[in-house]
Parts: sequence; C-alpha cells; structure tokens
Amino acid sequence: MKKHFTIGIDLGGTNVKIALLKNVNHVVQKVIIKTVKYKGKSKLIAEVSKTIRQLLKDNKLKKNQIAGIGIGVAGLIDFDRGFIHNLTNIQGWKNTSLKQILTKKVGIRTFVDNDVNVVTLGELAYGAGIGFKDVICLTLGTGVGGGIVLNGCLYRGPNFTAGEIGHIPINITGPKCNCGGTACIERYVGNKFISQRARELVKKNKKSLILKYADNQHSKITPQIISQAARAKDKTALFIWEEVGNFLGIALSGLVNTFNPELIVIGGGVAKAGKPLFDSIKKTIKLRAMKNPASFVRVVPALLGEEAGIVGASVLANLGEKS
Repeated sequence: MKKHFTIGIDLGGTNVKIALLKNVNHVVQKVIIKTVKYKGKSKLIAEVSKTIRQLLKDNKLKKNQIAGIGIGVAGLIDFDRGFIHNLTNIQGWKNTSLKQILTKKVGIRTFVDNDVNVVTLGELAYGAGIGFKDVICLTLGTGVGGGIVLNGCLYRGPNFTAGEIGHIPINITGPKCNCGGTACIERYVGNKFISQRARELVKKNKKSLILKYADNQHSKITPQIISQAARAKDKTALFIWEEVGNFLGIALSGLVNTFNPELIVIGGGVAKAGKPLFDSIKKTIKLRAMKNPASFVRVVPALLGEEAGIVGASVLANLGEKS
C-alpha cells in the first residue's frame, strides 16, 4: 500500500519545525516549537514526539499511514544509524541515537541526516535542482553548509562527513575557525563576519546608508541592513557583497574544477542579498575556475525558502520508506 503522508522535521538551534506533509511536498499542517524552551534533549524529544502524535490525531491518521519521519539537524551525523555525533548550535546532544529513540517513542520509521543534505534533497526534488544530476548546494547563514549530488545521488562520503564546504580553506593564513581549521570560507562569509566587516568599513565612510538604515530601524548592522543599502546603490554595501561573492567564488571555483557540476544552488539568509552577491560569485568562478567547467555551470538561488528543511526531510523519509 502506497503511503501518501510523511512527517518532516527541521531541528534548529532556535526553532523546531514539525510538519505533516502529503505527497511529499504539500504541507498539510505545521507546528513550530522553541528549542530553548526545553532544557535537555530528553524533554525536547518528548515534546517532538507529543507534537507528532497530535498532528496524526488532528488529521485523523494512524501511524501505519505515515511513510516515515525525516529529520534534518545541523551537525555531524552517522546517516546509517541516525546517530548524532554532535550538534552545531545545541548543547547536550553529543552521541545521541535519535533515529532509534524517536522510532521507539512514536512507532514510525525515522531517518536522520545533516540539515544541508536534507535541504539539498528538497531542492533536487522540488526546487531549483529539478532535472539536474550533478549539483552543489550551499546554505549561507551563521555558517556555510553544503550538499553534493553526483549522478543524481546525494554524496555523503564513507564517514558521512562530505559536503563541509564551509570549511574549505581559502588562504594559507587567516582567522581561526570553530572547526579548528585556519582561513575557512565560513570565517569570511558567515553573517556574523559580514556584519563585522561592515562595521569596519562604515567607520571609514560614515555617510554610508548602512548606518542610516541601522539607525532608522534601531537595529545593529546585519546582512539584511546591508542588502537594503545595496538596493539603494550604496557603494559600501555593494562593495561588501562583491567581496563576499569573491570569497565564495574562490571556494566554488575549486569545486567546479573538481566535480564539474551542472548547477550550484545557493540559499539561506545571506543569499537574500540577491543580484550583487550572485553577480560577484559568477564573475569570480568565470575568472578563477577552468574555462570549460566554468562556462558549463549555472549558479542559481534556492527556491524552497523557509520550507526547504521540512520538505527536504519529507523527501528523506519518502526515500527511506522505499528502501
């Protein structure tokens, strides 16, 4: 019997999004709970389990009508076991058998993967990656996450750590990264460091619209403020996005030469900078990558937006149900 329903979960440091989906990508009902409200993983897992049961009750569904539960989490995951080595933004989850725990609590097969792998599956099936077989997917936010699709299959690596694009070093020396490395791309283009760079530059140009918009909105300087200033043709803001795009383009040039992808899909909050950022990335790839693969690859924005995590998790569950 074909099962038309899945549960998709996007487990983040701020919120946990839990959704019931029909036919993989149609969100029937979604619930958002605050991660920080539940101290410790046991209480949070208990609340997630309770929410799943409530979704089934609200929609008059039984457990045997659900193809599976898919979960995307930001951290290092043993995909086969659904085992969390650690989570990037949530303390206390080291060495957690989430797949086993949730399957036992809810009675539905559960599949766990890195959050950007999950987003990549979603974009491949229902977003910008439809029809492509060799794809690099990036999410730009606090850090840089990556997913790699080769010949239509998500490549996780033998130890399930493939796709850590944010930790590609782009210089011999440079700032230390949280991963223990030096001069990782994440240390140049994470939203915290973009904002820091903007603060340095507006000290030299106090007429920048970045300062004006931040003051008007009683806000700190953020990538959103910088984007607003860039849309008004502020030179400092445009320079920042050109610089960020250049850094990203350097890292991506290496991936273009290595994997010869058809498509690079870029999403996440920082990607909302739009044209100035994407133009700079494309320009740098054209200059820095080998001519043949550089002329072949397309660089496009992600399409699934805020629903990318739960749709991708639903795809993960649906793929798992077929195995």
